[in-house]
Amino acid sequence: MAGLSHYNSSLNAVNKYEPVFLNQFNVTIIPPAPVAGGNILLEHVISVSGLDVDKNPGFVSQKYKFAKRNYAGGKPDTTTLDLGLKFTINLDDSDSMYVFKTLRQWTDLIYNPLTGAQGIKADYTGSIIISVFNKNGNVFRRITCKDAFPLKAIDPMELEYVNGTNLYEINMVWAVDHWQDLFL
Repeated sequence: MAGLSHYNSSLNAVNKYEPVFLNQFNVTIIPPAPVAGGNILLEHVISVSGLDVDKNPGFVSQKYKFAKRNYAGGKPDTTTLDLGLKFTINLDDSDSMYVFKTLRQWTDLIYNPLTGAQGIKADYTGSIIISVFNKNGNVFRRITCKDAFPLKAIDPMELEYVNGTNLYEINMVWAVDHWQDLFL
């Protein structure tokens, strides 16, 4: 009988469709040319947020007496992304915070707090590519964020004796003006 809650009644079950796991992704960061170490950043990304690439203009309403009419809105709230990436921070053999240094080189292209130098957009933008894949490694979605740059300074180190087991992580937010969303 159709509609019974049985394995054979589910096309998903019978066809063995695989669920989408949110921990199966890879991030490739292509910083501006003067920034070294972009390839090491991908090993330290632990989460991605702000991938609200599906935009909608919302709706507007009109009324005639007490009858309400809804229409698609005239413009989306935003046409950009605020992409969040969280990084772990480690020390290398020479006790260098290499991920911190790479992120700092990038943010210094925008504004260098030690010299006061400011950059122009052509010099401080890069690309961030998020590839989502299945357990076999087959990519089924790739979001390429173009003209990306850090929106804020690097998270400060909050040092404290009481909870002395906290690890230093950096939450960066990137401004993204343009992206491609490809379903493979």
